[in-house]
This record gives sequence, C-alpha cells and structure tokens, in this order.
Amino acid sequence: MKNMVNLYHPEFHPKLQLLTLTSVIATWTLALLVGSLLYFNMAYKQQNLQSEMANIEQTKQQQQILLKQLQLAIDNQNMDPALLKQIEENQQTINFKKLVLDNLSVQESLKSNSFSKLMLDLATYNPRDLWLTHISLYGVNVLIEGAADDSSIIPKWVSLLGQTDYFRGQEFSDTRLYRDTEQQLNFMISTGKVLPIQNGSYNE
Repeated sequence: MKNMVNLYHPEFHPKLQLLTLTSVIATWTLALLVGSLLYFNMAYKQQNLQSEMANIEQTKQQQQILLKQLQLAIDNQNMDPALLKQIEENQQTINFKKLVLDNLSVQESLKSNSFSKLMLDLATYNPRDLWLTHISLYGVNVLIEGAADDSSIIPKWVSLLGQTDYFRGQEFSDTRLYRDTEQQLNFMISTGKVLPIQNGSYNE
C-alpha cells in the first residue's frame, strides 16, 4: 500500500541551460548596436538643437544691431528748418481763417437776431417831432441818424431808448447834434465809434 504520491514529475524539473560564448557575444553586440543607435540619435538631435539656437541667437543679435542703427538714425535726424517754418505758417493761416469764420458767423447771427429787436424798440418809442433817416449796424454796435424839430426831444428820446431790451445795459458812446445848410436840426447817436460829420456842419 502506497502512503506517498510523487506529483513532481521529472519533466517539471528545471533544466540547466548553459550560456555559450556565441550567445553572449551576440547579446552584447545587439545591446552595443542598440546603445550606439540611441547615442547617435540623441547626439544628432542635440546638434540640430544647438545649431537652431545658434541661428536664433545670431538673428537676435542682428535685429538688436538693426534696432540700434534705426534708433541712432532717429535721434540724429534733423527736421528741415524751411519745412518747419512752412508748417508753422500754414497752421497760423488755418487758425486765422478759422477765427475770421467764427467771428463772421457770430456777427451774422447777432445781426439777424438784433435787427428785429432794434426795429421793434425804435417803433415803440417814436416821438411825433423826431424822425430817423439812417440806421447802421456794426456787429453789436448801432449808429442812428435822424432829425428833430426841437433839441429838447432828443435827450428824452435817448433816455427812453436806454430802457428798451436792445439798448439795456449799453451806453451811447457818441451823441452829436448839428444843423445842415437848411438849418434843420440833425443828430447822430451811437453805441460805438460813429462816422465823422460832414464838412460844414457843427455841434450844437
């Protein structure tokens, strides 16, 4: 009767395999070949990378040199005095024309708005013994010429005009009375500089 069963069959036993010189040389040769290929591949990539970096550095230096040259050229560039003078004259001409245009626009607006008010105020205060012969507007200034039967009417009329909307706040800078060749009493009043009186007339 058997008490033990041998399950470790001889075919499962490890077999001794001896390395031969040929297999060792082949293995080392293969490893050396693979290592050489990897080394040369890495060396090639490193060389290309260094070459690319050198090209980039050279390009950078060239651009820096060009930038310095351009900056130096800008710093040393001198404007033509004649051109600067012409530009300044043109700018002054433009400014002057703009100023004239603005003044003309303002004066035109003042004339159109002021003339109607002036005529209304003159029509409101119109004494029987006083009549007007000429009205001139010079911007905001006005020159009024007329005649009267009595010289005492004129100061009263001027005082009334000073209370109107058009003349309120203004002063009559020039008032003149004179008689013409027919001894007719004439007057000129102005809120600005007036025209000279004709020859042969005199102040009264």
